[in-house]
Amino acid sequence: MLTPILLLIAAQTAAASPPEPSSEIVVQGTRVGKEQIRDFVKSVTKAPFDGQVARFDRPACPSSMGLTPAQNAAVAKRMRNVASAAGIRLAPAPCTPNVFVVVTRDKKAAIEAIDKQFPGYFGDMSSKEIEDLASSSEPAVAWQVKSMLSSDGDLLEKPAGSSTYRVQGTFNPSRIRAVTKPTFVASIVVVDIRAAAGLTTTELADYAVMRTFAATDPDRVVKTGVPTILGVLGQPDDKPIPVTLTYWDLGLLKALYSTDNAYYARYQRGEMEEVVREELERSRNVEKRR
Repeated sequence: MLTPILLLIAAQTAAASPPEPSSEIVVQGTRVGKEQIRDFVKSVTKAPFDGQVARFDRPACPSSMGLTPAQNAAVAKRMRNVASAAGIRLAPAPCTPNVFVVVTRDKKAAIEAIDKQFPGYFGDMSSKEIEDLASSSEPAVAWQVKSMLSSDGDLLEKPAGSSTYRVQGTFNPSRIRAVTKPTFVASIVVVDIRAAAGLTTTELADYAVMRTFAATDPDRVVKTGVPTILGVLGQPDDKPIPVTLTYWDLGLLKALYSTDNAYYARYQRGEMEEVVREELERSRNVEKRR
């Protein structure tokens, strides 16, 4: 599917020249308390306490478009490196993309073009939801196409004319674990090229990782006060920004993909908080050795 989407988006995109990237994975850690970790995890996993947190279950294949060929390749490669460090399963390259980074001079036109030619990339979203994405004033918008798996990882289907998934098997739900778990089929982030001006391909790729491998809301996360790559777009030139994703960001990805999302969100979050805490503790040990 990559080639037709590339041709479709090409008319709305413009090549950019980001500065040379950093080869580091993470840049900073800090001493924090349990409450800040809890707020951070909750801000990212915005599912209700009795809901579930979606992520990729099948191998991911990131791709980038809208930059020069070399820069697109650098963004995709960096995304694969970060995903590997976070324990996210990747499809061997070359592969059919299911994670798309689109850099464009006109977000609205790009989203409307995708909707017209490839409506399946919006899943069950309503026309109003798609229009809200296209009309957003944010420097970037992201969304995921979701499906449902059984708790054992089998892809579920909806019977004809039904809006619910059919679950077969003998597993009985409990108060902490459901019979199903949500999964990403595809994930897309569309970035305004003007907001990305001055970013390295590493910064752009790391931002895209945090928007596509997890259903993050930058505003919610930034308000927690933790250092994160999610606040990197559209910042004034004199404002310090991370040169790569932070230990908080990496910890979040590791936590999401190392815990079982068949459990309801309130139980999975507890396990995620522990993984984030361990990652931050590891970052302090690294800093002490420097």
